[in-house]
Amino acid sequence: MKITSVTTVLHDRRTDTLDVFGIEDGRLPMGVLVIATDEGIEGHCTLSYPGPGPEAIARQISRFLTPVLVGADPLEIGRLWRRMQQVGRWYADPIAVGSVDIALWDIAGKAAGLPVHTLLGTCRRTVPVYFSSGSHPNAEAYADEACYWRDQGWKGYKLHPPTSPFRRPGVTIDDDIAACAAVREAVGDGMALMLDSSWCYSFPEALRVGRAIEELGFLWYEDPLPVDDIHGYVRLKQSLSIPLMATEILKGGLYALPQWIVTGATDYLRGDVVIKGGITGMMKIAHLAEAFSMSCEVHSGYNASGNLANLHVTMAIDNCDWYEVITFNRSGHHELDHLDYGLAESFHIDGDGLLHAPTGPGLGIDIDWDLIHSAPAGIVE
Repeated sequence: MKITSVTTVLHDRRTDTLDVFGIEDGRLPMGVLVIATDEGIEGHCTLSYPGPGPEAIARQISRFLTPVLVGADPLEIGRLWRRMQQVGRWYADPIAVGSVDIALWDIAGKAAGLPVHTLLGTCRRTVPVYFSSGSHPNAEAYADEACYWRDQGWKGYKLHPPTSPFRRPGVTIDDDIAACAAVREAVGDGMALMLDSSWCYSFPEALRVGRAIEELGFLWYEDPLPVDDIHGYVRLKQSLSIPLMATEILKGGLYALPQWIVTGATDYLRGDVVIKGGITGMMKIAHLAEAFSMSCEVHSGYNASGNLANLHVTMAIDNCDWYEVITFNRSGHHELDHLDYGLAESFHIDGDGLLHAPTGPGLGIDIDWDLIHSAPAGIVE
């Protein structure tokens, strides 16, 4: 089998319910990467923000990665991953490499007639989900949202607090602590709670918030300090008992993580298929964590294919306890369309808050081409 072409179909997505990644006038552009082969099998991956954006990523793929891909055997994923890492280090965003890798795994699964998680080595077929909030205007909005998902059977809720991702005038860490306390009071002790502060605290602020959520019984404390402040994370970890989670957007993917482990700067490794080298990259990171008896919690995949690929990785590793569902809904909205927008079927989350593994070949859910073609925005070849 040989790769014959690499194209991206751009789509003008519109939404009235999301507040995410710089959305303007209800528009959230996206694309679908299509890797075609001489045997008629195609691999797909949706493209979106954050990062340079879908069109910019598509052009990077076209200019710098397509020459590596066309004419190659798509099943030689390990060789192509290494080559794309070499090229991408100089010329392409990690999102470009990760997106291509996802599409290659889609081809491999379709060629074998098996789900990707089966090719990776299935460990399980369900995983509990937690809802990951947007940044809401007040504590009550967080509490109401957490109660809604608790009532749907979900067992976990994570706050992106009022100071995240940027501080609105008059908002302080007191508002963050108040939101955490309001959620704990509203849902009781039976729901796992987490806090993701999106790298926005100083060390004294991080310490104060950390001590507050320790008292509230939170499960983990995610990204309180700037992403590259490894010294600050070491100090913070020595001062708190709540587990710290870092490395989500750390540059360098797999190769930047060992120093965080050996210096004791984090209790978890963190990443996703989109910015950490695709399915191949995330499997390597999960196995690195496993070698140090650490958990590797998989972050949201930003878009439908990213989320779907994350699910396959999660099903193939046994050191990840949760699946993150992040939709960045506006306050009062509970739609899940951002989870699988652009796919022909929705994800299967049951009444016990368990997400089920895909059973179809490849990524397991096809692209909804009628939807994608209903609002065309061009093609990048």
